[in-house]
Amino acid sequence: MSRHTFRFVSRALLASALLLGACAEPLPAPEDPPASTHGAVRATLGKPIRLQAMEALLDQAGPITVETVVSARWETSRAGLINLAHERAAGLTDGAEPVDITFHALAHPSRGLYLIDTGASQALAASDHPLRTGPVGQALNFGALRVEAGLGAWRGERALAGVLLTHLHIDHVLGLPDVARDVPIFVGPGESTFESPFHALTQSTVDQLLEGRAPLEEWAFGGERVIDVLGDASLFALSAPGHTPGSVAYVARTPDGPVLFTGDVCHTAWGWRNDVEPGYFSSDPAGSAESLAFLRALAARHTSMQVRLGHQSL
Repeated sequence: MSRHTFRFVSRALLASALLLGACAEPLPAPEDPPASTHGAVRATLGKPIRLQAMEALLDQAGPITVETVVSARWETSRAGLINLAHERAAGLTDGAEPVDITFHALAHPSRGLYLIDTGASQALAASDHPLRTGPVGQALNFGALRVEAGLGAWRGERALAGVLLTHLHIDHVLGLPDVARDVPIFVGPGESTFESPFHALTQSTVDQLLEGRAPLEEWAFGGERVIDVLGDASLFALSAPGHTPGSVAYVARTPDGPVLFTGDVCHTAWGWRNDVEPGYFSSDPAGSAESLAFLRALAARHTSMQVRLGHQSL
């Protein structure tokens, strides 16, 4: 999908949201807004390393234990999740595709508990939650969202050391109400300032979820594609632009081998198995395809690697 088509679809979604809200909102300004107006600073965590240095260690057992939690079930457009114009997708048609909204809990023996993305908050289980019933929820089909394990109920009294976002799309920050406001949040470079027509629909909600928190901490890759997040080669952030310019994947070294978290570089099991990048949900189709190829090649070189996709399970 071209950038022009992405902008057209995003504006169509926005127009739909405004119609569903009975035009209670003013029409958006013609400028494309950023993902969030929340501040961002250079991350205080992590140091860039070479890809080869990471790969030399990946197949050695590591200290991190991983739990992937399906926080909510949802469904959304297959054409957004998978590039249906790809020759390998010729047999697919658009329609409602079942997806999961997940978070991944990474426990380090000395550095504490980190989350990759946030799932859904416990409060979203209520059918009358404003985010379900308002224009944003109606446009994004959040009425179909079924919370199965709200982040707050899962976390209980456990403290979090940090939240590692794969990107700043709304379905990856829905659990933030269940995260203490002093917990640092890490994102890819330029993620919050990326401008898109779609953000006219979501920016105010994302800003509300970030309100009262410290500035976002942006990974500084320093010309490399990899950051050693904790400084002990147990957890890595990988620059993977395309879905958004600041999209990040992560790799954790566990006692059972490496685990790759793709974020929305790949949403679906079909997309991963058939090497087809996401559809119109991605801002840069060519970049999205390149990042998918990079992650699939990484997994192919490390056959013990487990892969956790953005919205479905392998």
